[in-house]
Amino acid sequence: EKIRTLATWIPCSKQILDDFTELANFINDSLTYYLALAEELEMLSGDNSGEHLHGVIGQAASFNTALLVPASAGWTYIDVLACAIEQLAIAKEISPSFAVLNPVDWWKIRRIKNSLGNYIVGDPSSQAMPRLWDLDIIPTVNMTAGTFLVGSGDPAAIEIRDRMQAQIEVSTSHSDYFVKNLAAVRIEKRLALITKRAAAFIYGTFNSSP
Repeated sequence: EKIRTLATWIPCSKQILDDFTELANFINDSLTYYLALAEELEMLSGDNSGEHLHGVIGQAASFNTALLVPASAGWTYIDVLACAIEQLAIAKEISPSFAVLNPVDWWKIRRIKNSLGNYIVGDPSSQAMPRLWDLDIIPTVNMTAGTFLVGSGDPAAIEIRDRMQAQIEVSTSHSDYFVKNLAAVRIEKRLALITKRAAAFIYGTFNSSP
């Protein structure tokens, strides 16, 4: 895999950077957040062109919907994730350690109740990290609603190689920024995402139960 450069930037006035240290710190923090958000999106959905990472979704095995054998009550999103784990076991792949879901789908799962009206997935007052079927649940808006990714964070399956940690630079040389007393604030990092065992990841859609 190639080393890719991920970056984002914002314009601001030079005076603001000089006069307000707190605002400069805020800009640094905000840019770091958006760079991390962009990095996560690239890791999931990058199309491997230009400076885009080779995202996991494009390499993952497709979910085998034939594993969803409808019982009398049909199936839930929880059953779908269980079948994805089963599919990896059948393929003799590395045991998964996480599932990436859209927050909308995760809240649908968390609101499932039993016949007594009790929530199935944990006490609402619990502060525990979200887990399901021994998987760490990673809710993120970078995952399309109605889809999921199940896989392993084991270095034998996937690895992130950081070539350069996030660096912030300020320049007035962009376009006519110098004469306008403007500055371009850019943050960038260089890394490679190496998917060693693409079959150790399952990507699919939450099918409706018949």
